[in-house]
Amino acid sequence: MELMEKVAYLKGLVDMAEFDPASKETKVLNAVIDALDEMAKTVADLTEANTQMCDVIESLDEDLSEIEDDLYGEDDEDDDYDEDYDDEDNEEDDSDLYEVTCPTCGKVFEVDEEMLDEGEINCPKCGELLEFDLQIDDPPAEETVTE
Repeated sequence: MELMEKVAYLKGLVDMAEFDPASKETKVLNAVIDALDEMAKTVADLTEANTQMCDVIESLDEDLSEIEDDLYGEDDEDDDYDEDYDDEDNEEDDSDLYEVTCPTCGKVFEVDEEMLDEGEINCPKCGELLEFDLQIDDPPAEETVTE
């Protein structure tokens, strides 16, 4: 039974009881039932408004998902953000970043000195293990000519 039906049932019980309409108790009981009736109507209105808002929110969520798919592509969720990143804002960090191209898949990505010091890294696209050998040989000593 819904709330409105329950209030109507209470009204019917009070009417069938044939209370004295002039008594204080009957007036209080009728006032309580009237208040319950108003509350039930308000709850029904709020429930309807809530349902409508939920429908609108669901529709907006679907629209937003479509826009995200159009902007970022459906399968781009696994790709790194740095492909479209504007490096002009972080010019001071550019000195520590190095561009690396995966020989297997051709993905170009950036690594910093810390990653290079580790000696190896997995390609973010294909997972291929890339190894770095950064040992710098000492330049050959200049030979001096003696006469």
